[in-house]
Amino acid sequence: MKVFLSYSLNNNDQFILALLAGELTSRGFLITQSSDFNTEMSQITKNNINKSNFFIGLISGKGNEKRRVEKEWRLADSANIPGVLIVEETIPITMNLKSHCIFFNRNNPYQTIQELNKKIENMKSNINNDSNARVWILGGAALISLISLLNKDEKKIS
Repeated sequence: MKVFLSYSLNNNDQFILALLAGELTSRGFLITQSSDFNTEMSQITKNNINKSNFFIGLISGKGNEKRRVEKEWRLADSANIPGVLIVEETIPITMNLKSHCIFFNRNNPYQTIQELNKKIENMKSNINNDSNARVWILGGAALISLISLLNKDEKKIS
């Protein structure tokens, strides 16, 4: 399974990408990502998004690539690729994207983790009826790890 990872992170949060990639790889995902920073979306990025099974968009408070992540999300959404946008709650998001977002608070990630757990549980009940359920369950578990990593207090979350 392929996951496309799109992100807008500040330099202090870049370590999260390696940890998330490790978590996704351990769950059987192959990872592709954009290489179009500060440029128009290339055909390579478009192809990688269209060939992915799951899209993860991550937008943190101090990242500079929010618009690129939003563009890549729109392409994935128009191609009916399941995915999620994880957005720090301090970031203003276009109204039509809000329904696709899971917002997180660095100081209190527990609500977001509960929301992801609920979505995973709902997907588990649909696993026979929804071909995207397995991808969501695996990807969602990796996202819970990600939200834990973004916790400023660096408490252990389970």
